[in-house]
Amino acid sequence: MLEPLPASGPRRLLPTDVLRREHRQIEERLAVLSAALEALGDRGADPKILDRIEEVASYIDHEMSVHHRKEEEGLFPLLARILDEDLHLDGRVADHEDLSIMNGKFKEALEECRDQGHEDAHFAAQMLKGYGLYIVHLVLEHLLKEDQILFLVADRYLTDEQQAEIFEHFRRIEAEVD
Repeated sequence: MLEPLPASGPRRLLPTDVLRREHRQIEERLAVLSAALEALGDRGADPKILDRIEEVASYIDHEMSVHHRKEEEGLFPLLARILDEDLHLDGRVADHEDLSIMNGKFKEALEECRDQGHEDAHFAAQMLKGYGLYIVHLVLEHLLKEDQILFLVADRYLTDEQQAEIFEHFRRIEAEVD
């Protein structure tokens, strides 16, 4: 059994604090998406609503992919070194991959909704809504698992040196995308 790290002095910033803050930003975007999908309704595509939906799809492609890299390249490899497979790190990576696939389908449905000549605007809007709701559900469940299980384990068992190594990965990833 792993021994927890001893508590020492005032609490310092941890890599999981950064990831949790990004999770709260993701939740805000998902709230925007949920509201836009609700407004989409059955009547088809209002261009302003589609613009809001497209902003979230772009956020998933860019900002969330950077967040996923931080987890997959920074946090997960270090956790995998010290923990058994009970945390299902492969499942978290699979969620990231599933989101990427679903976001591609989501953007295709969005383009069909934007196509004013689309033969079945009602069907296209319903497909967009279905993909969007799936994405919201997938991501919220994923964030809950990370926040309530994975990050707690990381905070308790990763050493200061490992935490610093994760921060270095974060800096490198952020520098690559700037």
